[in-house]
Amino acid sequence: KMNLVHASVMSAQVKQELEDLMADIKKTANKVRAKLKVIEQNVEQEEQTNKSSADLRIRKTQHSTLSRKFVEVMTEYNRTQTDYRERCKGRIQRQLEISKLNCNTK
Repeated sequence: KMNLVHASVMSAQVKQELEDLMADIKKTANKVRAKLKVIEQNVEQEEQTNKSSADLRIRKTQHSTLSRKFVEVMTEYNRTQTDYRERCKGRIQRQLEISKLNCNTK
């Protein structure tokens, strides 16, 4: 019984750490998204005034690369979240099946 109590306390701590981490990632992602938007607006403004600048082309390429990388990272993060969620569902289903078997054998 002590192990069950300890496991539930540890699980609560891990769950809280996970939620804190997810909130931090969400906050950071929103900041990155906002900064990418500012860069995009600056590039668009400069395009209006200085259409053929090499510096402008470099900044456009950098913005495009950063945006693409950001999307890749967030896609991988979402995939990881989905995988974790599916593993948890599977674990819960196995526990339910085991508990049904235990109830039927008693």
